[in-house]
Amino acid sequence: MNRLLVIFLLFITGCLVAQTQRDQYIEHKVRWMENIYTISKKYNANPNVVLEYNRISANDVRRGIILRIPLSPEERSGIEPSDNLVETDPAHTYGSKERHLYDCMEYRPSSWTTHRASVILPFQLQNTRPNSNFLEFYQGLLLAVLDLKERGMSVELTAYDSGSSSVASLAQSGAFVGDEIVIGPVYAGDLYEVLNRTYGQNIKVISPLDPQTEQAAETNPNFFQINTSLYWQQYNLVQQLRRNSGMVWLFREESGADQELVGVIRDVLSKNQIVYREFVHKVAKDADIRGELSQLLTQRQNNQVVVASTNEAFVSDVLRNLYLVHTRSNCPITLYGNARWRNFESVDLEYYHTMNLHLSVPNYVDYQDQEVRRFLLRYRSLFRAEPTPYAYQGYDVGNYFLSALYSNGPHFECCLEQGFIPAQPLQSQFRFQRVSPDGGFVNTGSRVIRYLPDYRIEILN
Repeated sequence: MNRLLVIFLLFITGCLVAQTQRDQYIEHKVRWMENIYTISKKYNANPNVVLEYNRISANDVRRGIILRIPLSPEERSGIEPSDNLVETDPAHTYGSKERHLYDCMEYRPSSWTTHRASVILPFQLQNTRPNSNFLEFYQGLLLAVLDLKERGMSVELTAYDSGSSSVASLAQSGAFVGDEIVIGPVYAGDLYEVLNRTYGQNIKVISPLDPQTEQAAETNPNFFQINTSLYWQQYNLVQQLRRNSGMVWLFREESGADQELVGVIRDVLSKNQIVYREFVHKVAKDADIRGELSQLLTQRQNNQVVVASTNEAFVSDVLRNLYLVHTRSNCPITLYGNARWRNFESVDLEYYHTMNLHLSVPNYVDYQDQEVRRFLLRYRSLFRAEPTPYAYQGYDVGNYFLSALYSNGPHFECCLEQGFIPAQPLQSQFRFQRVSPDGGFVNTGSRVIRYLPDYRIEILN
């Protein structure tokens, strides 16, 4: 009888212990761009313990799965960390304090040091017609490597075709071990695989084309987002607006279209403490709003009109009316638009030049620039073709980051924070800002161009 009682008590105790253990964890659904290190850091947990607790590897931590994060100190200390995983967050071994101590002037480039870099692009070489855009990007990148070799830099560049083999298989094969820079992958969906594999190593991962990868900078200190977000494009445009004088107007559609753009412009204007008034217009065929505009806009000072629209019909209609008020009523107007306007076909370019249109664009090539002319001649000579924006982008990315690596060493990101400019891009504007003390970098630069009455276009910044 006593034996049965002991067995019963042991059974009850085991159930209570099991229930207690089940209660000592919290469930976390993995979101896009999260990995085991960022999740563990969020809960102040050891990533190896979390992996062991869930009986998975770091490669299994993917978007949508449910992770159990153990909360009990006893549970955490009872699991030995695996030898092939990083026990603590390696990013903190070179944290914000150490970055301020890095002497960018002390590093000396050496032609004896071979720097390793990789580029991951969906060439789709297995197809009868490979992707020409990414081939042109690669050609521009190769030209940057040739230029740097002439300066004395030794570069070993490896190219991977993510259109023929998956980025996941490349990352798991250890393809990037020993690299200092990885350019790519192109698409945000593939980026996680590379960031997860390179996390904790001093490998700079550069997103060269996709504007949707900015979120990765929040938790990856060695990540660089190249494409400038809509916010920073509008921010740079407003800086030019601040330098000019006059009443500020925000024109938008009555339909409520382009809400994101309107919201961003409102936010930027408010943060810069710029007082503005709004004008709401509805697109109608041959609508004549000259009388209304003549009453609103002043002839005594400049009217700075920001048209928050990517709708070609709306922009054409508004600019036609503004142009008539400007030319017939001698009403001074300066226009501000967005990068989409460069692709409009039905809008009269006379409107742009007459009213000094300002645009903030991710890229613009000044063919009068000596370095641009030099690039053109070399590209034509090597590839027997005219460079496209993809070729310029490949050159700009390669020249900028490889120059930084050669001139300032493996921690060149510290020098970028201190204002060092390794190379001037040909078609872009690079101005990187770290998003947080332990985060990566986003590009806040864009080129602001102005259309002049003599039909020239000038770069203002």
